[in-house]
Amino acid sequence: SQYIVTIPLTMKKGETTMKKILIVLLTLMLVLTSTSVFAKDRPAATHIIGDLAIMRPLGFCSFVLGTAIFIVALPTAVISGSTKQTADVLVGDTFRYTFTRPLGEIPSGI
Repeated sequence: SQYIVTIPLTMKKGETTMKKILIVLLTLMLVLTSTSVFAKDRPAATHIIGDLAIMRPLGFCSFVLGTAIFIVALPTAVISGSTKQTADVLVGDTFRYTFTRPLGEIPSGI
C-alpha cells in the first residue's frame, strides 16, 4: 500500500500567528545565545598569576628540554625525513606555549 503525504497550502489565522511567534522566539534565542560565543572574556587575575608563576616557568623548562631532545634526535630525524615535524612538536609547540600565547589564557587539554 502507498502513503500519500499532503501539505496544506493554506493556513488558518491562528496557525500563522503561532508560526510568527515561533519564528520570532527562535530568532531571539539564536541571537541571544550566539553573542556569548563571540565575546572575549578577560582572564581572571588568578589565571594570570598562576600562568606567570607556574605555567610559564614549566613551559620554559619544557622548551629547553624539548630543544635538547631535538638536538639529540636530529640525526635520526634527518635520515627519516621528519625534521620539520620533530622540530615543530619538540621545539615549536613549547615555544608557542611559553612565549606567544596571551598571559592568563591556558589552553584546554593540559
